Formats: sequence, structure tokens, C-alpha cells
Amino acid sequence: MRRNAHASELPVKKVLVTTVPGIEDLLLEEVSKLLPGKGDVRRGRVIYESACALDTDRLYRLVANLTLAEKVYAVLTEARAENLNDVREAVFSSLEDVKLILEPVASFAVEVERVGAHPFSSTDVAKVVGSVVQTLDPPPPVSLDDPDVVLYAELVESEFRLAIDLTPFVNLRDRGYRVYTHPSSLNPVVARALCKLARVSDESSFVDPMCGSGTIVIEGLLEAPRARGFGFDVKAEHIIGARANAAAAGVHAEFGVADVRKLANLLRGGVDAVITNPPYGIRERAVGGLREVYERLFEGAFSVLREGGRLVLLSPLKRLVARAASKLNWSPENVRKLDVGGLTTFAYVFVRA
Repeated sequence: MRRNAHASELPVKKVLVTTVPGIEDLLLEEVSKLLPGKGDVRRGRVIYESACALDTDRLYRLVANLTLAEKVYAVLTEARAENLNDVREAVFSSLEDVKLILEPVASFAVEVERVGAHPFSSTDVAKVVGSVVQTLDPPPPVSLDDPDVVLYAELVESEFRLAIDLTPFVNLRDRGYRVYTHPSSLNPVVARALCKLARVSDESSFVDPMCGSGTIVIEGLLEAPRARGFGFDVKAEHIIGARANAAAAGVHAEFGVADVRKLANLLRGGVDAVITNPPYGIRERAVGGLREVYERLFEGAFSVLREGGRLVLLSPLKRLVARAASKLNWSPENVRKLDVGGLTTFAYVFVRA
């Protein structure tokens, strides 16, 4: 987001925040803690109206403190749009605000997201938005490669919004600490959501017994810096990478090479949470086979969890999870469906009685 001298004059009170579909309620809770107001949930997004006007500093603080967001936009206008003329009228209604953003001389680009069936394309929407903006005097320059301001237009069915992209050309899921990337790396936003579902706190201890590059452990320690986080993986190269990532993130985690099938013997003192993203058999083959890995994971988690402790796992393999849990007569307290990069998967929460 480009700091603009006129930004504080804008009557911005509403933000659009996007996330992984399936964790919108967690994102709404996070935004509510950072910003008094009220919000509505849509698929993969939260539309939030602040109780007070949002100047540049407030918007910067919001973006800096969000952990479950992927993109953040400051909404300039909302309208019902059935056709391109409706889009044009909506953009004209916010033209004075756009003028303030682009003064004195700022280049712009238009990004469009369109969801639903429409008799026109996303390119058509972008052309309409751009043509209206260029009716300003003088017409602001267009720059597709390096714009000062990115205007975001979305049309979801018949809901149209024009907004300022506060995170242009970046996605907040791209954490700076990832110096080592696992072949099946988990989206850090999803990892943080799993840690929240596990109720990781400064007083707790938790483990990821199949930690890969350490994303879950690192996100848990960023969530609760005084917690005690452990990570194990059967491959030494992943543990070396996880340690490098943790150092880059500035957190202290305890990593070691170990097989999930030995989990019951690794943490005899017990932990408050087991949080993991076990293999799906898509990009990497599980050592020992998927069925055995899942069954040993459940047995190990049941063994090391303290009373009231939580097993939180992410997997699309519903039958394997159900079979492994049934052997222990363990039923999930909660199951939620997520869309992670186009793959439908499920976040399970099991509580140790």
C-alpha cells in the first residue's frame, strides 16, 4: 500500500479480507479483535465494517497484524450490478475518492475478480473501471507493470465492490521465513488456523510429528512465543530445513529426526496438542504406507496427549481418518471442510478425554 497524503481524508470504513475457504469464521474473529466493528462472511472472504474511519495508519496496523488473511482491500464503494452499466455507475459514484488516492500524479492498474455467470468477461469489467478512472482531469497514467495504486474490482454474482489493494503484488501467506521449502509445503495461513483450533497458548506444549519444513511448529510459536513446540520428521533434510526456517522466523523450536510410528516413545511427559498435516500419498509416499501411518499417528497422539489435549489434523482422506479413529473409539469434536489450493480437505479436532 502506497502511503498517500490524502488517504487519511478518505471516508473508508470497510475492508475486504480474503482467506482460505473454510476458515472465514476464524478470520472474522481475528479481525474483530483488531478492529471494533461488525463483519459478514462470504466464501473465502470477510467483509468488515469498522466502527470508526480507517486512516492510513490504522490500515497499516491491520495488515501488519493479520495472521489468517491472504489479501486485504479498503472498500471504496459497493453496489448491485447486473450489467456493465451498473458497474460504470458504481465506479463513477466513488470517483472523488479515487481522485484523492491518485493525486497528485499516481499511476494505476485494475485487477478484477469475477465469480458467477455473466454475459461479459473480467477484461470487460477492467476496461469499464479503467475508462471511468481516466475521465479524471488530468487522466491518471496506466501502468500494468509497476503501478503506484492497484484498484481491485470484484463482481460476485451481482455484488460489485471497488477497493484499493492494500497488499499489491504480494500475498500475506508468503511468509518471509521460508528459506527451505518442503515438496508438500502447507499454506502458513492454514497452519496458523490449525494452531488456533488446537488452542495453542503461551502455557502449552505441542508437537507436529510429521513436521516437514516446520510450518505448523513455527506458526504455533509465532502465535504463542512462550509455548514449547516440537517437530519431528523421518527425513533429516526436512529437519535441517525446518531448523533454518525457525531461525529465520526468530522462534525457538525443538526439532529432531524420528518416525511418527514412534511418537508414543518420543514425548513421555505429554503435550497439550498434536497438530499435523499427514501425507496424502499425492506428492510424497508415506514410509510404512498411509494406513499404518494414520493408525500409528492416532495411537501415538492418544498416548502423549494430556487430558483435554487436542489432536488437530488436516487430511482429505476421510476413510483413513475414520478408520484410525474408530480403532480407539475416538470421535471428532469438530470437522470443517477447507479448499486448500483447489484440493478439498478436512480439518479434524479430536479431544482427549
